[in-house]
Parts: sequence; C-alpha cells; structure tokens
Amino acid sequence: MKKFAHLLLFLAAFQVEVRVRASESTAVSFPENCIGKSIPCSFKVTEDKWSYEAGAIKLRAPMNTILTENSKTRDWTVVEGSLWVQNAPSVRVKTVSAEVEASSGQYWVFAEKNRTVFRNISSKLVVTFKDQSKMEIPRGFEIWVGSVNSEAKVEHGMVEPIDLKQHLKSWFALYPGTRQQFVSEVQDLKDQWADLIEESGDIYKKVAERKMAALDEEKRKQLEVQKKKDDDRRQLRERFHKRVFEY
Repeated sequence: MKKFAHLLLFLAAFQVEVRVRASESTAVSFPENCIGKSIPCSFKVTEDKWSYEAGAIKLRAPMNTILTENSKTRDWTVVEGSLWVQNAPSVRVKTVSAEVEASSGQYWVFAEKNRTVFRNISSKLVVTFKDQSKMEIPRGFEIWVGSVNSEAKVEHGMVEPIDLKQHLKSWFALYPGTRQQFVSEVQDLKDQWADLIEESGDIYKKVAERKMAALDEEKRKQLEVQKKKDDDRRQLRERFHKRVFEY
C-alpha cells in the first residue's frame, strides 16, 4: 500500500510539473519549469497561440499542438498538430516518419493522423526520412510523408506546389501582426509564387524523367533475365540432344 501511495503522489507531482500556463509578461505559453530547464520537455499548447523565441529561433503553434523540446540537441518534435517555423537555423524538427533541417527562413510542419506534411515557404529545406533517404523541398512546395512500408521504405508523395488559398487559414490563425500587414505579406508571397510556376514544371519534368529512366532500367533487367533463361534452355536442349542422338 505504501508503494502504491508513493506512486500516486509521484504521478500527481508530475502532472503539476508539466501543467501548461500562459506567461503574464509575454505572449509565450509553456510548461512551468520546462523549456530550457527540463530535458526533454513535452507539453500541449492550451492557448490560442503559442510562440517561442530564443536568439534566432522563432516558433509558433496553435492550440492542441503537442511538442517536445530537447534543448541539449536543439531538437523539436511535433507529436501532433502543426508548427510554424518562422526562423530556426541549425535546428532539427522531427516527426514520427521524418525530420527536417533548414537554413534561415520559414517552413511549416503538419502532423496529421496518418501522415506528415512538410511545407517550405522561404528556406532551404531538406527532409530526411526514417529510412535515411533524403529530399530537398524547394521554396513554395510541400510533400506528404507516411509510414514505413513492408520493404522498410518510407512512403511519401511527390513534391508539389503549395495551395496558397488552403494555406492562408493556418497562416492567418498564427499571424502576429495586423490584418493589413498580413494582406501585404500575402500579396508579396503570391508574387513569389508566380515565379515558381516554371520551376514547378521543371520539377515535374525531372520527376517524370527519373520515373521513365527507372522503368527503362527495370525493362532492361527483365530482358536480360529472359535472355539468360532462353540461353539456359537452349544449352540444356543441346546437351540433351548430344546425349541422346550423338553417340
């Protein structure tokens, strides 16, 4: 009974320790005695908007997002929800299926039910999958990443342009400035997006060329296998003919 009572006290103390509260002096909400003090630190955002700034690092997340911070390794893990990385050079952001690291600039991570979406706004973004394969996501593009399949490969979609109209809702919900400032930034981004149309076509062309090359290589291998089978059968027939008829 004493051990059980001690366990209950420990759990109660732990729950109090990780309770999320809002800072009285800033717009940052965080678990008490956690960020920068407890390693690693996991917490759930309970405010409408959560923000974090430390040096060049600027992060934002909406309500119900679950995050883990490991200040020793400069890692952040998005367990559930979404994270807007306004700026985080040399910081890795992890999810269940992959992790990203970027130069200065903006990108988003959306941890959905069965997949994660990495959305690059203005950074040099590199995604490293759980199977250790890598992919660079150009500015203005995104990719979804799923789970590891039976062949130990991470399933993922094609790199595709961001749907700006769909993105505006998530962006506006966390935007720290005025509505007028937001409209101005949206227009600037739309102008940049227009320049990415040609780049999008080039990317899809390269992806298609790689797929065609892979198909050609697979076909070549199949032809080689078939040729070897035919040669083996021919040699077998020749040996049989010699044994039976050439005596």
